[in-house]
Amino acid sequence: MSYPRGGSRASALPMTAVRMQLSSDDRDLSAIEAALIEFDNSELCALIDWTNNVTSLVPGLLTWIGHACDWELHRRADADFPLRSPLATIPPDEDAVSIAAALTLRKRFDQGGERHAGTVVALFDAILRVLTGGDCRH
Repeated sequence: MSYPRGGSRASALPMTAVRMQLSSDDRDLSAIEAALIEFDNSELCALIDWTNNVTSLVPGLLTWIGHACDWELHRRADADFPLRSPLATIPPDEDAVSIAAALTLRKRFDQGGERHAGTVVALFDAILRVLTGGDCRH
């Protein structure tokens, strides 16, 4: 997986099959959970670093992606806290721009030749389903 460079917080956390709590928000997050499981620890850390180091036109979306990656790292280390829905983080006035940004990022990775592009595309597909209520066609 290729992310803009910004340092890595590669972790040696063990991978376990702990099922962590999902938020009680109104949209199903199981597809997001399934997509996050496919990332290795260093990829999750790279994605967190990327969300912290890019120019933030969609701060709610980037904050949520960082939260979701952090949630997955903690799940692997048996630490339990709920995965919040992106809808709980993204303010209503950022809805349209967040969907547009997620679509753009999905398309960028889908067209790229990166080794793990499919993993990132699956994550963005799951995010888009939550943000659009499943009505996203790309």
